[in-house]
Amino acid sequence: MTTLAQLKTKINKLIENQGEESPVAAFIYTKEDVVEYDDDGNEVEIEDDRIIEDVLYEVEYIESIYTYIHESIEDELRHRS
Repeated sequence: MTTLAQLKTKINKLIENQGEESPVAAFIYTKEDVVEYDDDGNEVEIEDDRIIEDVLYEVEYIESIYTYIHESIEDELRHRS
């Protein structure tokens, strides 16, 4: 799992290499996005950090997400050629 500190380091390197105005598409999910809902539809905070870490770890490595993004980029480039 990636931490916010690790992400910050990666972003700083990208800025150094590509410049601050370089375009980017980003999707960031944090522990605030991992919520459950009660029977009334109200958010219930998950207090067990291990559950949150496990969920985010699994999301980070869902191969279909990367495949879909890669295919979308290829499709967009094909349409512009």
